[in-house]
Amino acid sequence: MKEAVEDIVTILGRDRHIVIAREVTKIHEEFLRGAAGGILETLNARGDIKGEITLLIGKAVETERKAAAGVNLRERLQQIMAEEKLDEKTALKRIAKETGVSKSEVYRELHRSR
Repeated sequence: MKEAVEDIVTILGRDRHIVIAREVTKIHEEFLRGAAGGILETLNARGDIKGEITLLIGKAVETERKAAAGVNLRERLQQIMAEEKLDEKTALKRIAKETGVSKSEVYRELHRSR
């Protein structure tokens, strides 16, 4: 579970709203709700997480999409690839992390602007 939340933080951003439901309808039922970054900190402070788990991921907030649209993605992509000598896929991940938008959304926005 921790690895899944780490991926969410990396790809979708620390502020993406998530819910982790554990042992639903059972005596040890538990819900963790909030920003992915905060949930990750909570999970890291705990030991192993056991039981039946359901992970819910909230949709992107409109302001996140507008922030990505405001950045000149093509220029930023070229800049990252040149300065850090990264391939396109890794550079797209970096832009996604910077903007707090998913890598696939950055990719789609990049190709829409062509």
